[in-house]
Amino acid sequence: MLSQLQFAFGITGPILLLLAIGWGIRYLHWVDDSFVSQANTVVFNIAMPVMLFFAVSNGSFDQAMNLTLTLVGTVGTMVLVGLLWIVGKLLPADQRGVFIQGSYRGNLAILGIALCVATYGEGILPAVALYIGVVTTIYNILAIWVLNSSGALIKIAKNPTLIGIVLGAIASLIQLPMPVFIESTGSYLAQMTLPLALLCIGATLDFGSLQTHGKSISLAVFFKLLVSPALLVGSGLIVGLGQEEIGVLFFMSASPTATSSYIMARQMTAHGSLAAEIVAVTTTFGVLSYTFGLAFLRFLEWV
Repeated sequence: MLSQLQFAFGITGPILLLLAIGWGIRYLHWVDDSFVSQANTVVFNIAMPVMLFFAVSNGSFDQAMNLTLTLVGTVGTMVLVGLLWIVGKLLPADQRGVFIQGSYRGNLAILGIALCVATYGEGILPAVALYIGVVTTIYNILAIWVLNSSGALIKIAKNPTLIGIVLGAIASLIQLPMPVFIESTGSYLAQMTLPLALLCIGATLDFGSLQTHGKSISLAVFFKLLVSPALLVGSGLIVGLGQEEIGVLFFMSASPTATSSYIMARQMTAHGSLAAEIVAVTTTFGVLSYTFGLAFLRFLEWV
């Protein structure tokens, strides 16, 4: 088991270090909120969509996509939200939607991808891209429902990550030729995407007011980091997915709460601070749960 922990930390350790560096440079005031906000904008609107576009367009998307894996992720997410809706009745009604969103909405496009690539290499990206495209769309639709918002569905179609995946799939299917200088530019952007995104996540971590939402945060951490991966990995095992697919399911379902959940909660509710705290705590403990969870799955030879 010790060797499995060493292997797991070899994958999650660099993620933890980049998060810590991001927090450190913000703590030392080497960067400010404005820089972090602008860097996040570059990541989500340019670098991440470009990385996924080239990952999908350079491969055989129709062969690499895994519909069973994506279906398990989609159905598992809906079942998880149903459980959270029941458990949420234990919390104040005005906090319920923020708690539910923070407990299911994982950081797939950064931490999920980073760990999948670190474990399986960039060849896994086309299958992961399909998973992210479908499940992220489900995430957004469910968030609009649980936060009691309306009129926001059009934003889903404008999601830069989704646009990059769809355009990459089209380019792959029609075998669109790509000039060398475009490929090289895309490669530069792709290489900076995950490091910059992880530094930004670290820089946004804030634990200033955790005392006021202890119950909601504790339940969110329990469901996001433990129940979610147990439910989806268990479902994958039941339907007979292979080791690599189980690994992808684990990395995606065990990912800490996405920063975008805070943005939606701040815009649509009066509990943006609760959403920010859930992001901070799940991100902090997420690296530990990733490490021990991966070591456990490898010990059982499931990944």
